Amino acid sequence: AAGAEGGELHVAALHSIAVGALPDVFARWRADRPRVLLRLHEYATAEALEDAVRRGTADLAIGPEPAEPVGTVVPIGAEEIVLVVPFDDRLAGRSTVTLPELADRAWVRCAMEPVVHGARFLDWACGRAGFTPRTAVWTEQSSTAVRMAAAGVGVCAAPAHIVRGAVGEDCVLLTPDPSWRRPLAVYARTEPTGAAAAFVDLLRTRWPAVSGLPERPGRLPLTPV
Repeated sequence: AAGAEGGELHVAALHSIAVGALPDVFARWRADRPRVLLRLHEYATAEALEDAVRRGTADLAIGPEPAEPVGTVVPIGAEEIVLVVPFDDRLAGRSTVTLPELADRAWVRCAMEPVVHGARFLDWACGRAGFTPRTAVWTEQSSTAVRMAAAGVGVCAAPAHIVRGAVGEDCVLLTPDPSWRRPLAVYARTEPTGAAAAFVDLLRTRWPAVSGLPERPGRLPLTPV
């Protein structure tokens, strides 16, 4: 990662970010710096991502802001969490939905679901809305969970960028009311220099276009604890 014109740059990211947001960033990087080889390391959880940086597996990590900073942390924006239903769902004509309206629905859950205040996020959020989510299917990958939801297996909560950018448009996206978003950052054990610093600059420039998220106030922070 020392030179901006050659060598290798190891980038670690959560799977959902890697498949949903990074292809456009990597394409721009390859167009600008074709001599710098990118090596992508994908992880299922924020904890595994942080551990990879501590062990030196990657030069940079992209994911939720770390609970315990491992060095340099640069905020890059946020990801919006949306609800996925099929086109023929009774809610398909809506743009927003409250969680109590989904109390009788089955859910497609993913092993990558973050932990908030000691509980899986959906359990925590639904508990605050007065019910326990009824799980129909557990998946390993968030992209699989979205496909299951699009087929009508159950409602799925997923980052908006993975649905819009990677899975396709054969489903309906609903915004929870109040809506959910999670701060994201790029971080490293040491101050990024050379190619690493150039990649951070590119990521900060490209992220709004990649995520497609308008800056709207009143969001519920979704920060793993």
